[in-house]
Amino acid sequence: MGGVLSSGSGTCERGLCLFRKGLSGPSAPQELREQATLGFHTAFGGAAALMGVAPGRAEVLGNHTDYNEGFILAAAIDRYVVVAGRRAPDERGSRCRVASESFPGAPIEFDAALQPEAFATKNKQSGNKAWANYVIGVVSELRKLGVKIGGFDAFLSSNVPPGAGVSSSAAVEMATALLLKGLFPEALGQYDQLALVKVAKAAENNFVGMGCGILDQFSSGMGQSGSLIYLDCRTLDCSYVPMAGAQFVLANTHAPHALVDGKYDELRKDCFAAKDAFVTASGDKSITHLRDVNAEMLATHGSKLSHSQRKRASHIITENDRVFQGVEACKAGDMETLGKCMSDSHVSSRDFFGNSCRELDIMQKLAFGIEGHLGSRLMGGGFGGSTINLVKDEHVEAFVAELSKRYEAEAKIKPTVLICSTGDGAFCEAL
Repeated sequence: MGGVLSSGSGTCERGLCLFRKGLSGPSAPQELREQATLGFHTAFGGAAALMGVAPGRAEVLGNHTDYNEGFILAAAIDRYVVVAGRRAPDERGSRCRVASESFPGAPIEFDAALQPEAFATKNKQSGNKAWANYVIGVVSELRKLGVKIGGFDAFLSSNVPPGAGVSSSAAVEMATALLLKGLFPEALGQYDQLALVKVAKAAENNFVGMGCGILDQFSSGMGQSGSLIYLDCRTLDCSYVPMAGAQFVLANTHAPHALVDGKYDELRKDCFAAKDAFVTASGDKSITHLRDVNAEMLATHGSKLSHSQRKRASHIITENDRVFQGVEACKAGDMETLGKCMSDSHVSSRDFFGNSCRELDIMQKLAFGIEGHLGSRLMGGGFGGSTINLVKDEHVEAFVAELSKRYEAEAKIKPTVLICSTGDGAFCEAL
């Protein structure tokens, strides 16, 4: 089914958990370091020992293909969540405290030692404290694996824009996982980066309640500056492909972007129902996900699917093909073809998958005709959030100004438009 991945080991070259202590390599932005350390001192007194750092992500191609065990082209971006922390004194036992710059208030406390069957009942937060579930959920999944986490204090600071479709949630989960590995090496020392990615994904699926695939956590955990990640979501084989001559511009529509309200899960169920319909129609029980269905099978058996199932399947099949085309374009330095694939992806998401919205369509349409624009599409779950635009290097600043002006004039909403570079994946850093 197209593109061969270079790694057959189930991960990329960044399989080791990164720990930084005065070494060259990734480092948290200075402003975030200062915010996190000051916030930690204010919330808990004293100093943090370590910080887990994880980036947001940009989904370049591969919209909703991850839980269909398809293919994605993505990148970590240079916007980060920092979780500063320290182990609690022994006399406090397994009691944990978490606080956040983005959600002022008293630290939220929970018990890391509860057995898995009681963990969620006792520790899950709601209302304006629900942000803490992305931290607590990581601890919950580690407990299920038999990992003993002691008490700790943690303070979150971030410049990943929430609600923009760049997966601030996965960044929180990955930063938490890396911090905990640094704080409790005796319990987590054997966990490599991919194992922590899987823990973070399970936290979002099982504790937060969001049925996402692995795109977000994998991109945040395994990113590489200067490259895009090409991932097979079935085998988790991946490779890095170069990107040069263009940059990503993320344009937040400020349309509502809440995925746990049922829309995401409705699309997900449609995909699995479509898969089941293909199994019934073809008699081929080797089909386990829409990744196993191609255009020829859709033409042969599509009449046996409902209208919505046929549309969802069509999007996933063609989106996987666009990923393959995008990878080859990157290898050839052909940013025009990559941009066209991105724009075609938006049309498919809008017309077949049904996860666009008025504001996303306006933003995507208005980008055309601005000098330097190569392509654009909605990003992430959809239904709001941001478009991702591929823009020639020399035109990025002017593009941002013009797109902002056009969108505000037509949508009557002031957008937030960010220029993003590719970044490195999650790591732990000493303070």
